[in-house]
Amino acid sequence: MHELRLMDIEKKYKGKTAVENLNYTFHQGVYGLLGENGAGKTTLMRMLCGVLQPTQGKVLCDDIEIEKMGSEYRRLLGYLPQDFGYYPEFSAERFLQYIAALKAIPKKEADSKIKELLEMVGLTKERKKKLKTFSGGMLRRVGIAQALLNEPEILILDEPTAGLDPKERVHFRNIISSLGKNRIVILSTHIVSDIEYIADEILIMKAGQIIRNGIHKELVNDKEVSVWKCVVEEKEVEEFQANYTVSNLRPHEEKTELRIVSKEAPTDTAIRGEVTLEDVYLYYAQKE
Repeated sequence: MHELRLMDIEKKYKGKTAVENLNYTFHQGVYGLLGENGAGKTTLMRMLCGVLQPTQGKVLCDDIEIEKMGSEYRRLLGYLPQDFGYYPEFSAERFLQYIAALKAIPKKEADSKIKELLEMVGLTKERKKKLKTFSGGMLRRVGIAQALLNEPEILILDEPTAGLDPKERVHFRNIISSLGKNRIVILSTHIVSDIEYIADEILIMKAGQIIRNGIHKELVNDKEVSVWKCVVEEKEVEEFQANYTVSNLRPHEEKTELRIVSKEAPTDTAIRGEVTLEDVYLYYAQKE
């Protein structure tokens, strides 16, 4: 099994730091990279793929810098970028054949793999249709298929569920869960449910840094994060939202029930609730 390591990785654009001094090691399994838009996830994913060069630091695969590995690293890699490019006049099948040729996969092997992947992503019946007729979710499924064509041992997926409906998201999560058994899978998202039950390790990213990481059980048992339920007057809601992280609110008789993520109880009558991964994410994402 391979090891992918970040050593003091940093990326700056015109004086702005997108990724700052990251150190982390990935082994076999599924890693969920969670962060708001602008947190630096896409920049990090592109450096992991060798698409971007870091301003400083190194990305190592099995202790070798990935740029020195060249085609050998690309052979190991499957990548679905956030902005997935395609040829609208190509059919799904033709497009995958084209990508397979670029990856130097023998035709007989490619045809068999394309058939398998189209079935896996639920596009067998649509394989002859032009991509310009596909919905956003269908295009995303084609993107997932192309990332898996060369049976990569390192799979990097940037916002892979964008455009997928709830049923497709569940199907995709099941696929990713099975793929993580024998390779490194790194999946970035700002949607907690995408990774909550499939990630072996969850990393929360903010302002270019990994500010918290751990397995699901560790994160929801974080002693620093507490959740409170309290009922307040409707006129007080705005004040509570200004002073606390309110993860949910709903009408409660003549008043409003708030779910608040806070280290301390927001009121004397607040009742402690069960912490979820979303609560942990909100706490650290909004923490100064």
